[in-house]
Amino acid sequence: MKLIKIVTAVERTPVQNLMGMVRADRTSVVLPARVEWQPIEIKPHAALVITDKQEDKNTVWSAKLTFKTCETIADRGHYAYRCRLKNGQYRLIGADERPFPVLSVSETMPENVTDNQLNEVTVSWSSPRFIPSVCE
Repeated sequence: MKLIKIVTAVERTPVQNLMGMVRADRTSVVLPARVEWQPIEIKPHAALVITDKQEDKNTVWSAKLTFKTCETIADRGHYAYRCRLKNGQYRLIGADERPFPVLSVSETMPENVTDNQLNEVTVSWSSPRFIPSVCE
């Protein structure tokens, strides 16, 4: 089966809302009931890159989510991010424990009015566990 791995939507929730999250298996999690997600308006499409590397005989997984938005992301607390793929699958960046995802925003103020004026947001997260899919 061919998968289309295009990120069509990004949402976030404070990490404390994930208390009670359970690993269903090595690659997926079951989230607690009634987690409220805050949608982020993005310019299609976001980029999600997941990598793994060996460090001292241990595998470390990393996720880097990059998207453009017209929103101002003022609250930089500890958030987890849920990425919806075109095929309906979700990937989760973050957990209810350290290390938390790190958010950085680049604000662009171009000299030409016709150039890109959107904020570029990068969310980075590293974990000793696989970056999971979300079981519905």
